[in-house]
Amino acid sequence: MVSLYERVCEIKKATGWTQEQISTETGLHISTVSRIFRVPEYTGNKISNKLINQLHQEVVKSPFPAYIEQWFERYNVWKEQYTKKEFAQHLNMLEPLLFNHKALDSHELIACRVSWLLGHIYYDRAFYLKEHEVMKMVESALVWYQRALKVLTYHEESSLTVQKYKIQQCLVSTKFNCCDPGRRADSEEIRRWLLDMDYLQLVETVVTEDSWNWIAARNGLVAASILQNIEKCQFFWQAMLKVSKNFKNLEFVPSEWLPSIRQDSDLVWFVKQVTKESKL
Repeated sequence: MVSLYERVCEIKKATGWTQEQISTETGLHISTVSRIFRVPEYTGNKISNKLINQLHQEVVKSPFPAYIEQWFERYNVWKEQYTKKEFAQHLNMLEPLLFNHKALDSHELIACRVSWLLGHIYYDRAFYLKEHEVMKMVESALVWYQRALKVLTYHEESSLTVQKYKIQQCLVSTKFNCCDPGRRADSEEIRRWLLDMDYLQLVETVVTEDSWNWIAARNGLVAASILQNIEKCQFFWQAMLKVSKNFKNLEFVPSEWLPSIRQDSDLVWFVKQVTKESKL
């Protein structure tokens, strides 16, 4: 789920608005808007989430057609609000619509987004619904995410860098979930895979462009730790510290769905290096 902090940063990037202007446009008190920018983990209430999300939809333009973005939004609502049985039923209805989309086999950007959503369907069947033949679902998810990524190779716009990163993150999540959390940090297969996809360079590009994107920086830190690249670890950790000094505390829990740096089994190597340095 996208946080309020990410939403307001994307609004600011798209419009150049100040906090005061965002306050005016949303109707939220300036103190609330300021807190969202100041505290990345702030979740807000239903009203602030509704108003920020509405403004985000109005001013942050997607490179993809509006109707396919609505499909993604509905997909997230189904997963959040429906039972697993109901969610599975919706996926069964959505899947043939995507397979029959006239642009699916084209090089158009819409083909990227359709393939991306198909990847999500198989990902959730494997890891959320835990259906039979999990590895078959995993393989299908990887195929569709790779197809989405391939479509982007026909479009060189720099504005698509974030989209490329997000799809690669879907691939990383799929691979990671196939490996026991306690073993990922020592997995040679995952190390080779991260190197082959040049993942660190892509995440560094995203973080350099969007210095507020601490979640991308955190993902980069995980990959750099697994690859035991201390230089990149320091780059991504410093990027996180620029967003919030709280990340200096290895026990800091940034959200309900992310553990602290110290408790993250994927960051064991990085924690050892930082702890070692602090003792010198």
